Amino acid sequence: MIGVNMQLKNSSNQYGILSKFFHWSIALLVLFQFYLGLWTVWMLPQKSPTAHFYIDGLHKPLGILVCGLAILAILWKLINQHPTFPNTMPLWEKIIARLTHALLYLLVLIMAFTGTIMSTANGTPPDFFGLFQFPNFIEKNMKMAETFFTLHKYTAYLLLALIALHILAALKHHFIDRDVVLKRMLP
Repeated sequence: MIGVNMQLKNSSNQYGILSKFFHWSIALLVLFQFYLGLWTVWMLPQKSPTAHFYIDGLHKPLGILVCGLAILAILWKLINQHPTFPNTMPLWEKIIARLTHALLYLLVLIMAFTGTIMSTANGTPPDFFGLFQFPNFIEKNMKMAETFFTLHKYTAYLLLALIALHILAALKHHFIDRDVVLKRMLP
């Protein structure tokens, strides 16, 4: 049985296990995705077997996993209550927090969309660890692949900036405001 501190659903003052699972698994996977993408683009020869493994063998299937987790997290968020903000938190901070969370999820979905279109237009649709492969729903089109690569790249930079803002806000709440905003999302 799940105890009071380990509840499945959120309460008015604490996130539940499922919300924490979605938050931390998506966060860790997204950061690992940045590593894989940036390392491959900046450090490896583009046609090398290592680059192929990093992108096709890890980055693409993990991107599918992140997208699936994000969709489940959004659905869970829609049917589950959200812990209330501290009374001392100004309205503008509450609005920015809600907007930032929504944008984080939106950008994760855009990353998956642009990555899938880019890969398919490049002639290498994503494969999920050999279990299934996306169909070739777009003819090979290198111009389209380049366009969606650019969109994917700049969406990644925007996502990274929002993640940094999110982390800084959590640290501000913990160390400056000394409220429970960060503590209620910790495992």
